[in-house]
Amino acid sequence: MNKNQKVVAYADLLGFSEFVVSDLKQAKQLLDDFYNLSQRTKISKGYKDLELFLFSDSLLLQGNDISSVVNYMCCLYRSALKYCKKGLIMLCRGGIARGCVITQKRRQAPNVIKNFIISPALTHAAKMESLVKGQRLLLSANEHEELSHFWNHDIESICYDQPSVKPSKLFLKYKYRDILWARDLAKEYPESKKETTNLINIAAELFNKNYKKPKSVSLHYAETLRICMLSYASLLEPCADDRKLLQSLVQGTLIKYPHESVWLGFLEMILLSREAFAFQKEKSVLTFLLVALLSPKWGNICSVLERAENSQLSHAVKELINVAIHEPV
Repeated sequence: MNKNQKVVAYADLLGFSEFVVSDLKQAKQLLDDFYNLSQRTKISKGYKDLELFLFSDSLLLQGNDISSVVNYMCCLYRSALKYCKKGLIMLCRGGIARGCVITQKRRQAPNVIKNFIISPALTHAAKMESLVKGQRLLLSANEHEELSHFWNHDIESICYDQPSVKPSKLFLKYKYRDILWARDLAKEYPESKKETTNLINIAAELFNKNYKKPKSVSLHYAETLRICMLSYASLLEPCADDRKLLQSLVQGTLIKYPHESVWLGFLEMILLSREAFAFQKEKSVLTFLLVALLSPKWGNICSVLERAENSQLSHAVKELINVAIHEPV
């Protein structure tokens, strides 16, 4: 890689500006904890090759190796969601891009920071942050690239190989994928499964508590929960613990707090699992479907499934529905 070619990640804290206005003391505590968590993640995981910049509620990370950048960001995202159990909400949103980064050191003057950065990759990563809702981490690739061109075995997370958002006007020749940060592939299977289950439960609790807030706010929590469920798809299996998880989600969240993004994430989690067929007659899944099919919100799910890129998912959902309407609950 050219010395000026870098992998750049950008993220900021969701809702921080509003928090500063409503509770300055708590906002300061949150920012202190965000800074400490960002630095601690870099030091404890040994990411010596990464350069970290923090300014207000924004984080900029750059490095030569995509695996280090992705692994750091995913670790930070998992830690941020766990932090929410303390009461303050620390949700991040951002993107990762590759390209030219020029960092220059300037002569120091009073009250002037020495370094400045100019980078199309940084502009791109920062732009991605505004394209999505919730704690999501997007990865960009140009229109001619496949993930296999740069995704490697050192990356400790899964990339969801489905289009995430439409390209912005500024970067029309790019496509975007969600990084499923809630599963840590570096951990042993049982530990990874336990951690991701915990993250799903935290995200579900946050979504439930914020469901009645304005749609623009509740969507952040809905999309965070969706990403956690998608991250669990490769771990889901027809065992007692997972059946309990599905039942908890259906009874505690999906039926009580109906939301299209959460419903879609639940379906994706089931249908993308290795043993999806085993859940076709699962009682909790059938209960959810029979409720969802009678809801006006189901029309929004159909609109998403009708997109060309979702043809396989659409077919799988139709099969699931066919079983549901013929199976007694």
